[in-house]
Amino acid sequence: MIETKNLTKKFGSLTVFEDLNVQVKKGEVLVIIGPSGSGKSTFLRCLNHLENPDGGEVFIEGEKLDVKNKKHMRNTIEKVGMVFQNFNLFHHMTVLQNVIEAPITVKREAREEVLKRAAGIIEKVGLSEKLENYPSKLSGGQKQRVAIARALAMRPDIMLFDEPTSSLDPELVGEVLGVMKDLAKEGMTMVVVTHEMGFAKEVADRVIFMDGGKIVEEGTPEEFFTAPKEQRTKEFLNKIL
Repeated sequence: MIETKNLTKKFGSLTVFEDLNVQVKKGEVLVIIGPSGSGKSTFLRCLNHLENPDGGEVFIEGEKLDVKNKKHMRNTIEKVGMVFQNFNLFHHMTVLQNVIEAPITVKREAREEVLKRAAGIIEKVGLSEKLENYPSKLSGGQKQRVAIARALAMRPDIMLFDEPTSSLDPELVGEVLGVMKDLAKEGMTMVVVTHEMGFAKEVADRVIFMDGGKIVEEGTPEEFFTAPKEQRTKEFLNKIL
């Protein structure tokens, strides 16, 4: 579903990461963890070209992202939904309007068709009673669930999550993780950057630990959390667990 070959990203003289080679299979949940500044979020943003890589290649479902071919890029990127740390909702739109906007304006889908689908998606994330509410009337957890619904409305094959719970109050984290767990059970291909180790243990098929722009270690949750091989991994886990 996703493959990167020798992916490299720099900001001026700073190399964020270099020669990253990652594969994600259909239906797999890949969780990426690591300290701040290790390149996790930038890597995620390169997968759907919110950031332009400085080297290497990105393939989505076998199709190489080609910056020179705008139509091909758009069609490929539409297969990838993304949920951000800070929701990024349209504040002048209701919950329903936020969810239906992109399929109608970007994909030119029929409004009635999108409305039917949106109602089901909003119910799935537990917000049917908030359809006509504006974001200012929602809690942080509710806003993030709207953000997930908005991404799902585009019918993506892949979902990217960039620290989706890091800006939430602790008591609101569970409601967002619950929606993500349901997506994983349904077989959604997911790449999740998170600090929620419980989620990684329970839901991930594979865990990658990044530090200093490198993949230090990767493995199944059982391997990773019970018997890490690398000293840097052990130091990190000792600090956060």
